[in-house]
Amino acid sequence: MASLYPSLENIKRLKVQPTEGEYHLLNYLDEHLDVSYEVFFNPYLDGDRPDFIIVKEGVAIIIIEVKDYDLAKYKVNTYNKWSVHSSQGTSRIASPQSQAFTYKKNLYQLHLPVLGLAQLTNRHFFNLVLPLVYMHKATKPQIHQLYSHPDNELSKQSQDLFTQHKNGSINHDTFNKRSDGISSVKLRLSRDKSMVYANDQLNTLILKIKSFKSHVLFDDRVYEDLKRRLMPCEHILNQGKQIPLDEKQIKLAVSDKGKEKIKGVAGCGKTAIIAQRAVNAHTRHKENVLIITFNITLKNLIKDRISDILGYRDGENFAVTNYHQFYNSQINETGQDIGELIEKFGLRELYKKDCFKEDTLRRYQTILVDEVQDFESEWVKILRDNFLANDGEMVLFGDESQNIYERTTERAAVIAQGFGSWKKLKRSYRTSIDSPLNQIFKDYQSKYLIEKYSDSELLETAPIQQGLTFEILDYHSCNEDWENSTFDCIQKTIRTNNFNPNDVVILSSNIYLARKLVEKYQDVEKLHCMFETYPELLVLLSAYDRNITLDALKLMSVEALRKTIASHMGLKTDIERARRTKKNHFYANSGLIKLS
Repeated sequence: MASLYPSLENIKRLKVQPTEGEYHLLNYLDEHLDVSYEVFFNPYLDGDRPDFIIVKEGVAIIIIEVKDYDLAKYKVNTYNKWSVHSSQGTSRIASPQSQAFTYKKNLYQLHLPVLGLAQLTNRHFFNLVLPLVYMHKATKPQIHQLYSHPDNELSKQSQDLFTQHKNGSINHDTFNKRSDGISSVKLRLSRDKSMVYANDQLNTLILKIKSFKSHVLFDDRVYEDLKRRLMPCEHILNQGKQIPLDEKQIKLAVSDKGKEKIKGVAGCGKTAIIAQRAVNAHTRHKENVLIITFNITLKNLIKDRISDILGYRDGENFAVTNYHQFYNSQINETGQDIGELIEKFGLRELYKKDCFKEDTLRRYQTILVDEVQDFESEWVKILRDNFLANDGEMVLFGDESQNIYERTTERAAVIAQGFGSWKKLKRSYRTSIDSPLNQIFKDYQSKYLIEKYSDSELLETAPIQQGLTFEILDYHSCNEDWENSTFDCIQKTIRTNNFNPNDVVILSSNIYLARKLVEKYQDVEKLHCMFETYPELLVLLSAYDRNITLDALKLMSVEALRKTIASHMGLKTDIERARRTKKNHFYANSGLIKLS
């Protein structure tokens, strides 16, 4: 049996299930390849999602694109272009072969710098990767039939050209030029046809995979870097699993009428409880559930948690948004002029004003509010008074010690008015209970948070067992040449621990520093940045100063850049708008390293 990643059991839990063809090929590969063949199904690869990548260490890398096409609806023309016929007419599509070739090209140019750089000095490196196509609903004769029309047409063109040359209607140079063009297309057609394996050719496909011999250029560096990137990330491994809630969490996830407030330490499972309570609420009353956050980037995380429980994405019954966007949408719903309101109250004060008292708006049976420590008390009242049904359920979730926006602590009591006493969660699940990291977190809380927030909860920890370190905690001082030394340090940590890019986040206290680090990654890795990169900043700045260049921008000090931005009225607003857009489109499971 082959080595499958993820396992068949894991694949059966995925929200997006494999197609009929993918399942069939998956089982066939598993049965006919031995453990030395590593089969990666639908791996994340810096944004690419090939159907299969098969790796045999030291031998070859094989990419397989799977299609469940009914070939009777498809056509290939003499230019090797594909089209499909449907009830809407005929439309051009990318050929499966071109998709497989694109994955191969990206593997060299984007995903594996070791491969790409080696290819520059040794063309044989390009032979390490073989792209193939599997047509599940086709037979070998059907594939032959698909290519028979362009083959016959090109043969006719070739014969006509020869006749024209023979009777002297075209000169020798024209004949050679056109003949070379026909030969080139014939070669591409022949190559693409040879890449395709039908359902009745699976045994031949296996023989092809097994035919490769050891490749001297496929060394440990290439293999280790490739496997690190292909291995399933935590999101895939945990997908479809029931979120394991403890006894206290299960009680807090029960949906019921009334108002509650729940607080807990970072990592105590608040998001898991919110997701489960939202699903339970919808099951109870069959109506829409409104979930309000402060942080824009949390929206998609909560949606992911809900879909993990349901097994599918449900955007109809669960409305997840942040407070400001919800407020804006309701202003629009009531037909009020938001520009006029901003002029009247000011942008900062507007969101504290209840502009909905005179309107009849949709009310929700359940409203769940996350990160309530970052809310103004007026926001909670606006939500409760205008959008909660009379017999509805409203629950506030928060943690005072995560009050990064420095809301005054006196407000906490006002925010929670009418919601009963706090129900508390002290256990963090982001680390194992005997992890040495927990003691560091607890020491930090004791030193910095307990005095500041009198009601702050300490993490529950277990006595540290010497020698048992399940998490990585390294301290490095990078002063001189910090850009190179920091980059090298991060890359070494990623490689040493075989981290999948999807599971890596790089955080900086300063966007200027993070933007500098992005530059170091330009030729190494695709990134998901939560701020504007230098090229993006140049586009924004060019609207105000056409003389600025990218090189000049990169050489600016943090202070010089700050002054440049401040000198252009409106530029700061443009930058904030760009960052807000990135936050709205933040997905924790993009397959890329995240920087923020």
